[in-house]
This record gives sequence, structure tokens and C-alpha cells, in this order.
Amino acid sequence: MTCPLCLNESIKELEVINRLELIKLYKNLTNIDFSYLLNQDLKYCECENCKLRFYDPLITGDEKFYNSLQKFDWYYMDEKDEYLEAKKYINSTDKVLEVGSGKGAFAKHLTSKDYIGLDFSENAKKMAAKNGITIENEMIQDYAQKHPNSFDVVVSFQVLEHVSDPKGFIEAKIRALKQGGKMIIAVPSEDSFLKYVSNNILNMPPHHVTRWSDETLKFIAKEYSLDLIDVYHENLQDVHKLYFLNTLIQNSFMSSKLIDISIVRKIISKFFSLFSRLFARGLKDKMLPNGHNVLAIYKKV
Repeated sequence: MTCPLCLNESIKELEVINRLELIKLYKNLTNIDFSYLLNQDLKYCECENCKLRFYDPLITGDEKFYNSLQKFDWYYMDEKDEYLEAKKYINSTDKVLEVGSGKGAFAKHLTSKDYIGLDFSENAKKMAAKNGITIENEMIQDYAQKHPNSFDVVVSFQVLEHVSDPKGFIEAKIRALKQGGKMIIAVPSEDSFLKYVSNNILNMPPHHVTRWSDETLKFIAKEYSLDLIDVYHENLQDVHKLYFLNTLIQNSFMSSKLIDISIVRKIISKFFSLFSRLFARGLKDKMLPNGHNVLAIYKKV
């Protein structure tokens, strides 16, 4: 086994995920059986070199899988805090490439009109076109080969953690950048309380296949000789405060596991959800952990 980011072979196995339990949790969420994707137990691992956490094998979702999630209003949001932070690094004259753009929601936040998005969804391309936004149905690896050194900014929001070849993905983004250009990556943070949440299946295959800490994001700068401009953690959103407290209380009584569908876990979760609501009233911002997402900004030198 090798790390999908740095190709190192020093890999530590952290946990084994039972495929049947994972399939059951996805069925509860989507009412669809994804056993055809999850055909074996998964190992949850950490690279001892770059500290990337990943699942083995790297099983990613197909069109049917993602279509089942897109029916939820919360899955694609047009307004994100990370958009507001990212646009601080983008000038009105910059040529911008967004990888995994969806329908181009981020483009609406930019003063620059020189924007191209890449996304697999033909439907996203059609919706974007209605708003005058250009989307191409192409992989970044192929697009960067044809358009090297072309963009002032290359961004991706909540995409890298879905990719089975993070090394090739990052290298292609860098290839598309001009010298002095900025690469912006937003991912769920492994330095947030998400690291300790049980049964958070959207942070597992076939949805997310890698997990990114600040240490791993800093490794990218070192590995590819980039300047690291900033690593920005969003604040914990109000909607996630109860989630955080419930996780904290549960893990005070039980060890944290990626999947735990035991009766004991269910009872504790329901019992302490009331206490979480009471504690939330006195929770001050300075007492809160990092929010869900982290934004890393790099400069190609």
C-alpha cells in the first residue's frame, strides 16, 4: 500500500470499516443500496510521511450516488464562508479557473469576469450557461495539459477530498497556474471536531476518500515548492454547535469510532441531545473549536 499523495509506503492502519454497516448507514440516508460500490471492508489509514489520512481501497461515488445526494437542499449551497475568504485573494483582472465548479456559484462572488469552471455534470454546464457562466465538462488533468501556465488563480472548494488521485489533481492545478499565480484549496478540516464524529458517513467512501489536516496542507507547499500564504479555518457555524456538543458529550462516555451503530451509542446520543441544547446556551465563541472547513492559499514561485 502506498500513500495516494506522496507515494510513501510507511502507512499506519488506524481502523477497519465494516462494509455492511457503512452500506446500512447510506441506505438510511438516501434510501438507496450502494453495495455495488462498497464490495469489501475498508481500511482507514494514515501516511507517516505527509500525514494524509485516507481509505483503502479508494472507492469513489458514481453518477447515481451523487444524484441521490443532490436531492438534499443542503448538499449544494450558493453561499459559503469559504467563498468570501477566497475572493479576498482574487483581483478583478485575474483569470480564474475553478475545478469542480458545479453550476458556477462562486463566479457570482467575483469581480473578475474572466472565469472558467470545470465540472463533470452536463446539467451544471447548462444551468451555468443560463447565467452567462462558462463551464467545461473536462478533468483538470486533461485541461491543464492543453492550458498550462494560463491562470492567475486556480481554486477548488470541497473537491479534493472526493478525488482518488490527489497527487495528480494537485499537480494539474499547479500546471494550469501562471508563475506567481495562486492555488486555493478548501477541504473539510481534520483539525476540527469532525475528526471525532462517529457515523459521519459523508466523510467516508464513496463520498470522501481522503482527510486533510493542516500538517498535510503544509506538506503540499513543501513538496511542490510553493509559498504558503495562509491556512484559514472558518468559525464553527451556528447550525453545527449542537452537533459539536453532542459529539463531545458522547465521546466522554464512549471511545470514538468511525462507525458505531450499537444500541448503546443510540441511547447515549438521544439521551444527551437534551443536555447539548442546555449547554449551547452558555457556549461562548472563544470556547468553540475550528469550524468544519479549512482554506489553504498557495503561490506558485
